[in-house]
Amino acid sequence: MESGSSSSHNPPAAREMSELETLQKQLEEKEQRIRELKTQIESVKLQVEELKNKKEFSQEKKDAFKILSTQYNSLRDEYVALTTEKIKDLK
Repeated sequence: MESGSSSSHNPPAAREMSELETLQKQLEEKEQRIRELKTQIESVKLQVEELKNKKEFSQEKKDAFKILSTQYNSLRDEYVALTTEKIKDLK
């Protein structure tokens, strides 16, 4: 039977080097992820700014829609009133 793990066969310097390489690789991966996140954050910031600008434009569209809706409702009410009068006159 073997005693200990397979890493016990490696000299301490080799284990330290392997651990150092592992830590360095983890650090590089984390740095890469940080760069990706920074890029994504900048992208989201730009999208938020665009949405803010569109929101102002969108508010103009909402105001125009409200005006048109009011005009439509007014014309519809007038139409209903006139058709009701016409129906009464025909009876």
